[in-house]
Amino acid sequence: MAATVFNVMVIFCAVKLFKRSGDTMHLFILNMTIGDLILTVFCHPNELLIRKHDFLQQIHLCAVVHYFNWTGLAVSGLSLTMLNIDKLIYFRWPLNYDRSMSKRRAALFCLLIWGLSLGFISYCWLFNIVYIHSFDCSLQISLFMSPGKKFYYEIFLILFCVLPVTSSLIVSIYLFNLTRQKRNAGSGGDTSAFKSKVKSLVFIFATTAWTSCSLLPYRIMNLARIHLFTWSELSCEGKQLMNWIAWILIYLLTINPIINPLITSLIYAPYRMTIKKFLVNIPVGNRPFYNYQGEHLHLDSRYMGLQCWLVRKCFKLQHIREDTQYSVAAVWEIA
Repeated sequence: MAATVFNVMVIFCAVKLFKRSGDTMHLFILNMTIGDLILTVFCHPNELLIRKHDFLQQIHLCAVVHYFNWTGLAVSGLSLTMLNIDKLIYFRWPLNYDRSMSKRRAALFCLLIWGLSLGFISYCWLFNIVYIHSFDCSLQISLFMSPGKKFYYEIFLILFCVLPVTSSLIVSIYLFNLTRQKRNAGSGGDTSAFKSKVKSLVFIFATTAWTSCSLLPYRIMNLARIHLFTWSELSCEGKQLMNWIAWILIYLLTINPIINPLITSLIYAPYRMTIKKFLVNIPVGNRPFYNYQGEHLHLDSRYMGLQCWLVRKCFKLQHIREDTQYSVAAVWEIA
């Protein structure tokens, strides 16, 4: 529940900040957070309920949950890659940034991410490349398919999970070294836009590092399980060890979309300040009374300041009048 609230708040901040600044970075954050929201608001709660209640283990319900689980993972991973590419273009080729990453082009990239994700996953579902096991509602790869279609699961893991996160981590490390060199050389460090972009890199690096630690191990383990060893050939101790490792990695994979909005809302200053202002302005308890009283106190202080200004003005006018009368009397005496 808390993760869903934080994801919604990050989406609200991304829309508001994009309207205010026009920075394309917020579009990719919005896209990534929508992918995480699909996981936290629909997939993870339903997976938990399906494991707990037998009457919910329906094939069609499980198929929908797995479908949106793949969709959320794919959209979130590709959006993270575009977020790093956006910053790479800005710091590596700053003069071409406005032309290369305009608002319209960034929006097209976001739509392309959804198109690729939904297109590939829908193809796997419609042509029965994967199916739902009736016993435990787990996702299985069809064994009765042509040899050319046996690698669609590996293609999904590599193209939508492993490669986006790995490339994002490499780009983040490169950007960290590049910005450190630029700051040491003193190039571009005086502009406020450059400083703002540098601060955003801290958030991007933190998000990328967390996603790499939580998502990559389980996906790499799946690839190793498919190609490097056979489950039936493992000993009982080996199977028990692999089960423990798999459960730990699944737990990390599950909390990945929960921690992501927390990183965004706590580390990245514009989102933190926007959420803080939003929470402060919520009327809770007697807060409207205090705001009303504070407003009147503020008006009273302005009124007192105006009174002091009028008193000083009258005092000056009185002095001018006395000086004028003294000058006129002196003239009459001379005459």
